Amino acid sequence: MEIIRKISLKTALIVIGAVFTMVANAIPTRPEPQRLVNDQASIFTPDQKEDLERMLVAFDDSTSNQIAVVTVLDLEGYPASEYATRIGLEWGVGSDKFDNGVVLLVKPRVGNSYGEVFIAVGYGLEGAIPDAYAKRIVDTELIPHLSEGDYYGGVVAACEVLMKLASGEISELREDDGEDVAWVIASIFLVITIVVIVIALNSKGGSGNGGGTFTGGGNSRRTISTGPVIHGEFGGGRSGGSFGGGFGGFGGGSFGGGGAGGRF
Repeated sequence: MEIIRKISLKTALIVIGAVFTMVANAIPTRPEPQRLVNDQASIFTPDQKEDLERMLVAFDDSTSNQIAVVTVLDLEGYPASEYATRIGLEWGVGSDKFDNGVVLLVKPRVGNSYGEVFIAVGYGLEGAIPDAYAKRIVDTELIPHLSEGDYYGGVVAACEVLMKLASGEISELREDDGEDVAWVIASIFLVITIVVIVIALNSKGGSGNGGGTFTGGGNSRRTISTGPVIHGEFGGGRSGGSFGGGFGGFGGGSFGGGGAGGRF
């Protein structure tokens, strides 16, 4: 009997090890160089991937929250929830300080197979993005677009909602953003100084020129307003990001299985 028990235990360990190996092999390896948009199913155009990556990198830089978009053609027989969560864990999406990562997994329709989507939420964001919220995003933002073949529109709409929810919970500038913020402040100060000097010089030149110059000064004040510039970068505009231009890498975030998904 003792021999039988040892053989059974050994067999069980072999089976468990084989299962873990199969799951590990099914999960895409972390990309090198690391990036937030990983379109293995080729459902986005190059421009769409670039714009989406820029938007998510800017969000990562400005809040430290990371949203990784992953598309695959096959889930290798595994539930979308497990697949997305394993990506979050093995890639380390989010920071190890906050566990503030999100994985948006999309498997498009291929042949007669249905499409699947899942939003996996890291531990640190489960309060801001509970399962019910994630499910609402899937049902109202993703599936309506994905069902029509508009994968990019659906992913962008979902990411916009996820960013609003996540930034309300955790919002911390990256440490290397100090130089960029200092540069913006210095630029604003320089512009204000120039405007003041121009107004002062023209005020000495006579009343005829003063009015026109003062109107120009008003335009300068609108130009140096930082609000639209910052929001433009946060929204993923095509111009170069003010917080850098490349993804710094995943930070070792952890996941506990939170999130929601659906089929289309």
